Amino acid sequence: MNALIRTTLAALTALAMPVQAEDPTWFEVELLVFSRADASSEHWSDDNQPAAPTAGLDLLGPTWLPDVSQLELALNRCSTEEWLLDAAGCEAREQPPTPNWPTQLPIQAYAEELGDALEGEAYLLPRSMLEFEGAAQQLSRQGKTLLLHTGWQMPVYGRRAAQPFELYAGRNYGDRYGRDGHLLTEQEENLYRLPLFSNLLPEGESQDPVWQLDGWLRIYLDHFLFIESRLDLRVEGERQVATEEQTEQVLFDALPTEPDADSEALAPTIEPYLYTISLDQSRRVRSREIHYFDHPQLGLVVQIRRMEQPQPPSEESETALSR
Repeated sequence: MNALIRTTLAALTALAMPVQAEDPTWFEVELLVFSRADASSEHWSDDNQPAAPTAGLDLLGPTWLPDVSQLELALNRCSTEEWLLDAAGCEAREQPPTPNWPTQLPIQAYAEELGDALEGEAYLLPRSMLEFEGAAQQLSRQGKTLLLHTGWQMPVYGRRAAQPFELYAGRNYGDRYGRDGHLLTEQEENLYRLPLFSNLLPEGESQDPVWQLDGWLRIYLDHFLFIESRLDLRVEGERQVATEEQTEQVLFDALPTEPDADSEALAPTIEPYLYTISLDQSRRVRSREIHYFDHPQLGLVVQIRRMEQPQPPSEESETALSR
């Protein structure tokens, strides 16, 4: 009986112990994003809005976008006495500097050298490890517009733990359009250039850039590899908008009138607009195969490659290095 009790207790203890998380599997990813030459706003609705920003991993920013950390350190800080005497002035002085966003991003994003997988974080590939150079040239010869070519090595987890990767490229429309596509008024454009008055911007607007390509891509393991993607292509065009007079005219026309009543039709008002064309797809994939996510105006080419799994140095090698 005692033996049975000991066996039962041992089994219950094993069940109660926390399960150790398995080490992730590392893969190498490369992708190309392009738009077609005939991309236009002719058949797209202004009801389609860009995806909400995600708390994704940004590997592209450190290689492209300005680093304002040194400027922040150089801010003229106020003393405690100055804050008491002039709080508004001190708040203005300590506003973080506004990044000078580029008007156009390069097509390729790559690291100067390969990162270390033992640190556990994803990192960009150096240019020498990108294998889609030939495919990129072929797409260009076919009249496609290349927007982004990059690659990285990453640990791949299950879906719940998988973090999306932020993808953005192309032209920055932020000096002309809001994120929702509306044409900025002259007053809004001036406010965008003044960080001290950023709180006066319309709700939902910011000084962030509005990229020609913007979205995310997530890779996860669930017995098989899966890719989820949401990419938004921004295309300049025009749309009809109803003025206050036109709205009043519609209401007036809805009222009962005499058959011979004559009302003058108002011409539609046309304004520039930044349309959003979305590629939103999810797919099970195989490693080493090249996968193409098709769309009438946008294309995504992805390959996930197996790579050597990171191994911590053995005790023997550590001992040799310490000598």
